[in-house]
Amino acid sequence: MPRYADPFGCPDCSARLPVDVTRCPACRLDLRNPLAGQLLQTLRTADDLLARLRVESAVQPPAGAATERTPYPAPTPPPAQPRGISGASVPRILLGLGALCLLVAAVIFLAVALTWLGIGGRTAVLVGLTLVSGGLGGVLGRRGLRVAAEALTTVSLGLLALDVIGADNAGWLGDLGTGPLVAVTSAVVLTAALALGVTGRLGAPQLVAAGAVSGIGFGALGTSDRWQLIATVVVVGYAALAVVARPGWLRVLRVAAVVGGSTWWVGLTVSALGEATAEATWRALWVTGHGYPLLAASVMVLLPLLVDRTHRPVVTGLLASATALLTITVAVPAVDESATTIALVGLAVLGFWTVGAVAAPRGWRVVALVPLVLGAAPVAAVAVALAIAAGANAFDTVPPFTGTITLRLSDPVPVAAPALLTLGVAALAAVTIALGQRSLSVLVTCGAAVGVSLVGTMALYPVPLWSITAALAVVGALLVADAVRRTDRGGALETAAGGAVLLASTAVALPSAGLTALVAAVLVLAAAAVRWCGVFDEAEVAGGLVLPLAAGGLIWSVLAAGDVSTAWRGLPVMVVVGLLAIVLPRPEIELGAALAMTVAATAAIATSTDEVTALAIHLTLAGALVTASALIHADRRSLGWPGAVLLAAATWVRLADLGVEAPEAYTLPSAATLLVLGLVRLHRDPTTPTVRALGPGLALATVPSLLWVLVDPVSVRAVLLGAGCLVLVLVGAQQRWSCPIVVGATVGALLVLRELAPYAAAVPQWVLIGIAGTLLTVVGITWEHRMRDVRSAAGYLRRLQ
Repeated sequence: MPRYADPFGCPDCSARLPVDVTRCPACRLDLRNPLAGQLLQTLRTADDLLARLRVESAVQPPAGAATERTPYPAPTPPPAQPRGISGASVPRILLGLGALCLLVAAVIFLAVALTWLGIGGRTAVLVGLTLVSGGLGGVLGRRGLRVAAEALTTVSLGLLALDVIGADNAGWLGDLGTGPLVAVTSAVVLTAALALGVTGRLGAPQLVAAGAVSGIGFGALGTSDRWQLIATVVVVGYAALAVVARPGWLRVLRVAAVVGGSTWWVGLTVSALGEATAEATWRALWVTGHGYPLLAASVMVLLPLLVDRTHRPVVTGLLASATALLTITVAVPAVDESATTIALVGLAVLGFWTVGAVAAPRGWRVVALVPLVLGAAPVAAVAVALAIAAGANAFDTVPPFTGTITLRLSDPVPVAAPALLTLGVAALAAVTIALGQRSLSVLVTCGAAVGVSLVGTMALYPVPLWSITAALAVVGALLVADAVRRTDRGGALETAAGGAVLLASTAVALPSAGLTALVAAVLVLAAAAVRWCGVFDEAEVAGGLVLPLAAGGLIWSVLAAGDVSTAWRGLPVMVVVGLLAIVLPRPEIELGAALAMTVAATAAIATSTDEVTALAIHLTLAGALVTASALIHADRRSLGWPGAVLLAAATWVRLADLGVEAPEAYTLPSAATLLVLGLVRLHRDPTTPTVRALGPGLALATVPSLLWVLVDPVSVRAVLLGAGCLVLVLVGAQQRWSCPIVVGATVGALLVLRELAPYAAAVPQWVLIGIAGTLLTVVGITWEHRMRDVRSAAGYLRRLQ
């Protein structure tokens, strides 16, 4: 008996190999090949490792025994979450409360100590406390106790303010009012706070110093009503404070100075702008002096440049704000003028800053863009107002198809000079071209916008309607023609713009049927050109969608021009667009045709003298067209269903008009059609399920009659329905079709039960109870019998195992 080398055998055919064999006896693989030897050695090593792993896995340590080592380090427990407040927050809270208590105590002392210390003693005590707290704060700050130093210096500054107030009460400062006292106290505190903040590098004194500047301003307001001058001085003071705070350790002072100065500057600007607009004349602004505060506010925008001129975004933003305010300052006199003057001033500003933006380097162009936008705003507003007025004048003429081709527009009173519509749009287009991308699409679109604005300007005068319509049609046709020849993405934009202009031209031409027919013909040509000559799929889809709508509008307007009755215009429109959808079976064309047919049929039916008959005729024509498309095109078979629904609906409308109430007249024709189609499908494909092929037809043929019979069980309809159910069951059994059997049996059973219902009500209750008990008993016995069979099968399977 041969001795085998290992359980793996030949690397190629897995045959077991005897020891010291050089070639596999089964597949004749040469085992002396180095690659075969390496593979065999790898398999032997893997078998050895697998055997060792099985032995180690079989020997498990006893429960509760400690292992010598773990293959992985034990997971480190998560650090305990801190509870309560941190240790660094405790001194801040305590020292803050302590500083508050000291200040409150000092105020109380100032109020009650006069009676037993006198003015001199009280002043000496307050001065001593001020010096002690300030000196102690400085010492603690140099020793690194910054929180304590912040608290004590805050206390010392508060005591210093109380010292000044006490000195005023003692009469040492003369007869100062409330405003001067606030200003003097703030100035003294500002000096001390700057000294403590700069020397000690503490944050609290820096905040107090920034607040003291505002205190000086509020104190000055108590002595003078020149609010704008005081605000200007305060803003300049904050700017000086920010310049002083340029070193890094005075960051708190610098930020506080910027915030405080910005707040006062906003108030100054709002006040100055209100004064300038209230006195918006050149004499009042520059002779009387009502415009100088706004000019000062414009210049003071640049004060932050004294602090930081290294960051270009900050510099450009400040310069842009300053130029915007200067522009507003110069243009303020136009506020009380007419809309024409405002638009002209806006045009001047727009032109000036457009030149500045073009001449400026690209990185600094934003400086001119902000005032440019301010100049463009009134120009655009006036242009929009004029465009709305022009549109209202063009559309508000006479009802559709009631005017002649010589109809003229009315003479409106626009809000501004009509020429500003074209000038404004031309200026905005020039800015777009000058500062934007000078591509062909932008140039063509801007040119089209100027052309449409010129037509809008014409519409503000009593010109003939045909001139507006023709001008819009020409602009739209030129846009579409240029879009058709384009090969880049700009053609899609031009197609949309041209289509919009042509639709506007059609809407303007509606008062005249002849004009509408001409514009609709242009729209048909444009849609056809885009549909068959467009480069992009989106343009082709848009052209295919508009084409049947434009064709329907053309037929309708031609019939209206020929004085054809509205009730008879829908049928020709439906025929034309329906045949177009049949000849060009594309989804977008079919959708446009459906919309055109719906609109035309609705309008025709609404104006007909016999609406029911008109509805039946239009439904019949629509169903015939949809069904014809389904029969002609193999990929449009699904349209047969909506076509059948439309034809059935037409029949139902006509039957209802004739007073027919029997449901079979409505359901049996459609059911017969569905059954014929189902039988044809079964003949072509015998594997088709009968439920899918015959189910809809059989349900439509039986269920409506069954519902009627359930209400009136004793009738000829019930007999015929029962006979039909019997025929269905017999035919289904003979052909072995499940659907006729199920439908016939179900409907027949319900019919029989309905016939039994009157007699079942006369049966004694004990009979019904006995029947119910018998049924329950039979079901219980059957259930137990089945359970016994299940247990027997389970036992048999266990014995087999």
